[in-house]
Amino acid sequence: MIIFRYIGNIVVGLYNLLGAVLFIYRPNGDGWFHSVMYCVDCTGNALAGGDPLETISSRAGKAQKAGRRWACVLCRLLDLVQKDHCALSINSGKSATLPN
Repeated sequence: MIIFRYIGNIVVGLYNLLGAVLFIYRPNGDGWFHSVMYCVDCTGNALAGGDPLETISSRAGKAQKAGRRWACVLCRLLDLVQKDHCALSINSGKSATLPN
């Protein structure tokens, strides 16, 4: 059932976040702060129905390619920080509960 997958994705996101906070999990090999912020981003994506191992930027990049309006707006905002941020952030998250 979809609810179990959704809850499972949230649990994975929170587990990874806890690991980052406790200096155990380093998803990108970076420092503590970057690891925690990355896990907060991924957990937020899981709460929105996405893959707990994928950032919101990656999800938005995929949705932008599909022409989703929300993603186009978000990616334009993120382009102010880094050009083509969403396109550069795309990874192969496959456990999303809800489609982009």
